[in-house]
Amino acid sequence: MEHGVLKVNESAEMEIEASRALVMVEVNSAKIAFGNAALSASDDLKGVIDKIKLIDDSIEVDTESVSTSSASGFFGKNSTATYTIKLTVNELDKLGLVLAACADGKNISVKSVKWDYEEDKAKMRLIKQAVRRAKYKAIEMMSVIDYEVVGIRTCSDSYQMPQVSEIHLRAPMPAQAKMMARSAAPAVDFGAEFKSKKKISAVCNVEFLVKEKS
Repeated sequence: MEHGVLKVNESAEMEIEASRALVMVEVNSAKIAFGNAALSASDDLKGVIDKIKLIDDSIEVDTESVSTSSASGFFGKNSTATYTIKLTVNELDKLGLVLAACADGKNISVKSVKWDYEEDKAKMRLIKQAVRRAKYKAIEMMSVIDYEVVGIRTCSDSYQMPQVSEIHLRAPMPAQAKMMARSAAPAVDFGAEFKSKKKISAVCNVEFLVKEKS
């Protein structure tokens, strides 16, 4: 007996929280060093890293780039270096404290915060849910016309995972303005605010083989 084909499209979605934050920090220093030495090239940078490690020792510190400049065109006493440092913060409830530690550093500015998500497990849960819905729909539809699902001809999946924009922070205030702001407003705990969620969805397209019930 020749089988008929029933095409079913189903989807499922869920909201997931960011699992970590990637903080990009820029540091200006009068000393020049490369590689791992860049992390100790500035006493101020070293002090901030020490503070960060006290907040959470699991935070990863990596040197992303080093740019140099010199008024004379040659490396010398007047040469300066700008280091871009990436902090990987896994404990998001500590992110506010990390940003505060960076803000206290001299010649240090936080450029952006980028959210990172664990998507693989969520995708698998969603596609399973979508396939179950497709199967249930196919069985219910065919029961109305006395047909039954006997197999699958094709099955495909796709996902929608929107990119969450980075938080780009404004340029730091001048020292005098910063002192006035601190004196005018009480300290605020931003820990609960530095979190991010996004919706992801999975779609399955299934071609079921169906036949009339005997």
